[in-house]
Amino acid sequence: MRFRATTLLTLFLLGGFPRLAAQDVQKTAAASGTMIGPDDGVTIVALGAEDISKTWRVSSTGELTLPMVGKIHAAGKTTEQLERELTSRLRHFIREPEVTVYISEFRSETVTVEGAVTKPGRIQTEGQKTLLDVLMMAGGTKSPGPTVKVTRASRYGNIPLPEVRRDLEGTSSSVELPVKDVLDASTAAANLIMQPDDVVSVSTQQRLVYILGEVNHTGAVELVTQDSVSIVQVLASAGGMTKIAAPARTTILRKDSEGRYSPVGSVDLKKILAGRHEDKLLLAGDIVVVPTSNVKFYLQSVMMSVATSGVTSSFYILSKY
Repeated sequence: MRFRATTLLTLFLLGGFPRLAAQDVQKTAAASGTMIGPDDGVTIVALGAEDISKTWRVSSTGELTLPMVGKIHAAGKTTEQLERELTSRLRHFIREPEVTVYISEFRSETVTVEGAVTKPGRIQTEGQKTLLDVLMMAGGTKSPGPTVKVTRASRYGNIPLPEVRRDLEGTSSSVELPVKDVLDASTAAANLIMQPDDVVSVSTQQRLVYILGEVNHTGAVELVTQDSVSIVQVLASAGGMTKIAAPARTTILRKDSEGRYSPVGSVDLKKILAGRHEDKLLLAGDIVVVPTSNVKFYLQSVMMSVATSGVTSSFYILSKY
């Protein structure tokens, strides 16, 4: 194969066929065996067939219409498969056809990157790219959540990782990977080779407001479309207070710039509910603690939990705003 390609390209450059730029010639070896897609530019070098020896554009439906050989469905074939098909068809016109095909312009190899990245959207790739490569091409992650999901159409085969799952219809496979592994260039996750039409979804960091203590349902409210939520809304999502709650001693904890929680004030929920005090707005990360009469015990317990296991551990989402 290498000898045949070298012979043809030598003839090509000596004037037997229309000249190609040197940079295009250098792409031959790199792109050989690459899958062709719609709208790609495909260069054909066929000894004794000058009419088809030039660059052609694959149609949006994946077709190539060529002199002598007619219409060929090229999308989905590798360059080597197209070489074999052209060679077979040219035998009707040429005794011993010699054909080389390579992709001179990639337009079909796009990967969609969405979620917590700097520049989400469709990314045009050329040649072999890894999962980490395409994330860097999207500007890197931006306040990501814990996982990265890759979804692949079944026509490109299953994703070659042990965690892969197939959908029930068999139209795609997907894998969910820890973001820390994807960003580590030494891991199999980071080095997963991308295929055309792959979808990469970087999970976003949830914006949560927590309510703990003497309420009927402890948990968290997720901020989806809002940047803040009132303490009355959070209390309603928690099903109200228990009978032993001390609403006048409710405390709000907030995270500082160094990630440490501390009290930022106390509120009297009973007076707020009665309309005698103004409702309070809470931000993502805030913790509302509704205690019994032993406020000190409640605050110490919450601060200990935050310091040891993190406030986001195993909280039920009560509602979304």
